[in-house]
Amino acid sequence: MTREFAVSVVIPTIGRSSLRRAVESALQQTRPPLEVIVVLDRDCDPDLPDATSIRVVRTSGGVGPSLAKHMGIESAGGDVIALLDDDDAWRPDKLEKQLAAAPSGNEWIVSSRFFRHAEGQEPVIGPRTLITPHERIAEYLYEFRERQAFNMVPTPTLVFPRHVARAVPMSVAAGSIHDDPKWLMEVQRAFPDLPLIQLPEPLVDIDWTAMSVSRSGVDRSEEYIDWGLRELGQESKRVRGDYMLTCAVGSALGAGSFRGMINSIAAGIRYGRPGALAWASAGKSLMRLSKARLSASSTRERH
Repeated sequence: MTREFAVSVVIPTIGRSSLRRAVESALQQTRPPLEVIVVLDRDCDPDLPDATSIRVVRTSGGVGPSLAKHMGIESAGGDVIALLDDDDAWRPDKLEKQLAAAPSGNEWIVSSRFFRHAEGQEPVIGPRTLITPHERIAEYLYEFRERQAFNMVPTPTLVFPRHVARAVPMSVAAGSIHDDPKWLMEVQRAFPDLPLIQLPEPLVDIDWTAMSVSRSGVDRSEEYIDWGLRELGQESKRVRGDYMLTCAVGSALGAGSFRGMINSIAAGIRYGRPGALAWASAGKSLMRLSKARLSASSTRERH
């Protein structure tokens, strides 16, 4: 017998033009949701389809995605929450397949594989290896096990009972560098036996451009290091070391900061035990930045 769920879809937004496509993908599900809650985190008048199941919630502006999602969940009328970003879209049977895979009770999370779309590239399906239901989320996300693995549990793939988000509010991750992973880690700590089920079918189209590393020129590697020390203190040295040599080093690379890269590598050595792939990744990042610096120097000399 098919279980009955009342699903509230929560979409935080700053009013991107892609919002309409995201909302339509939720409305066109083969298992229609009870409601689609659009949480506006900017003063704007978004382009939305004409549907009675759409509700708009406004924040005070600029509260960030975690608090926006929290506000949407707090106002939800359904017993199950499904999250979607305003620049991504669902395949039509996403909710139907995920709800069919939901275990009994009200303590579970169901995710899925996804299509990664990057400009000028063919779509790629990720992740290569699915997370197992009771695997530690930090190990899965931050232990560098294989190249191009795309070990992720992205927000727009997540479906879970509202009970889970009430016990561990999305607001616990507000302002965190890794807000969605932090929330998943907090859920796992609160519910040690909660299964996280990742379906093998790709059911979400994710715009990779919006998720790319910032190139603002601001080195935030120290913030990444601090987050790793604070949030990964209970994890293995391998997890901490790999995180420092990939995430923290990657942040420094995006800002073109040699000092940030060296500090991140030093933190990986001091507080962790990085694996071979993490060392190879850090070495490649150092080479990339060195080449970029040499190229820029040669250009200046020619002029």
